[in-house]
Amino acid sequence: MHILIIEDDPSIQMLLKLSLEVEGFQTTLAGTALAGMEQLAAQQMDLILLDLMLPDRSGFELLQTLQQHYKTIPVIVLSAKNEMNDKILGFQLGADDYLTKPFETRELIVRIRAVIRRMTTAAPAPETIQMDKIEIDKRERSLKVGGTLVKTTSKEFDFMWLLCSHPKTVFTREQILDQVWGYEFYGQTRSVDMMVNRLREKMKPFDHLVATVHGTGYKLEV
Repeated sequence: MHILIIEDDPSIQMLLKLSLEVEGFQTTLAGTALAGMEQLAAQQMDLILLDLMLPDRSGFELLQTLQQHYKTIPVIVLSAKNEMNDKILGFQLGADDYLTKPFETRELIVRIRAVIRRMTTAAPAPETIQMDKIEIDKRERSLKVGGTLVKTTSKEFDFMWLLCSHPKTVFTREQILDQVWGYEFYGQTRSVDMMVNRLREKMKPFDHLVATVHGTGYKLEV
């Protein structure tokens, strides 16, 4: 999961970067609205953290631009503006959440995961997905790899559907537990690794399509 942090304060930038990366998120920093737009044009982002008080442009104006060009990417506003009118305006312009400074990073992490869950649930997914050597059918709950039907358990199928629905997106083990097992899990994540190992055995010789991102989690390599 790749998060773009648009924030001009270097100390807050580093606090957010370190806190998010400890939780398994990938981050990119931008100190201005222009730099943020350049990063969005250069690479795929899954979520944006946006400060409203930027040196080159109003964060409210940037919210409008994001709604026009990157409407599918959720935005969480982080701002010292704590007046109710500012919060209402932020939501009206397209913010998915609004957190006032100062804030606890633990609360931010919870809010990020909540927004991700809402977006994953709200986005209408196709019933079938075909890419590279993979064909997956949600209605029949069937998975074909290299043209061969792979017999999966319920969790193995849900895991593959999650990856196929978000190709190239890196999911942490905690996120996989949350999305596939249906709850947030803190602590031992060995059950995810064991499931992936079993699934890869079934997918050979195309087991490399489920790629390990060391120190983070898994993604679909297509």
